[in-house]
Amino acid sequence: MTPRRATPADIPAIVALTEAAYLPNEAIIGVPSLPRLADYHEVLAKHEVWLVYGEAGLDAALVLEIEPEDFTIWSIAVSPQAAGRKLGAALMDFAEARARTLGYASIHLYTHAKLSQRIGWYERLGFTITHHEDMADRRLTHMRKTFSKAG
Repeated sequence: MTPRRATPADIPAIVALTEAAYLPNEAIIGVPSLPRLADYHEVLAKHEVWLVYGEAGLDAALVLEIEPEDFTIWSIAVSPQAAGRKLGAALMDFAEARARTLGYASIHLYTHAKLSQRIGWYERLGFTITHHEDMADRRLTHMRKTFSKAG
């Protein structure tokens, strides 16, 4: 798996992947997932977007929000057709390596508080819950993984 940076030409594939990956969660959370509401022209302009293509098209996408004070995994999506190939875990490793390369000592992410299986997966990857955030239509669980900067 070798991710490559997204270009504007990838936006239709990113939108389709995001739809396929996040729509099942919406039956659990009862509201549209934040990544499905995004304008991907804006996302591409403001964030690092990394893609993994396979024989059948776009298999996975990773959106990193990199700010001076924090490195955030804004979105990670794997095509249902690519499920079981460990692309999500590989992209999480890629995100950590990217954070380390840029000199960060931790990675932040958030997910809907009702997505207990997703929260459990993040915990198995070394993330811990830092706090919850109540929004008008949802409750987010914020998580962080800390590591040494050198590594």
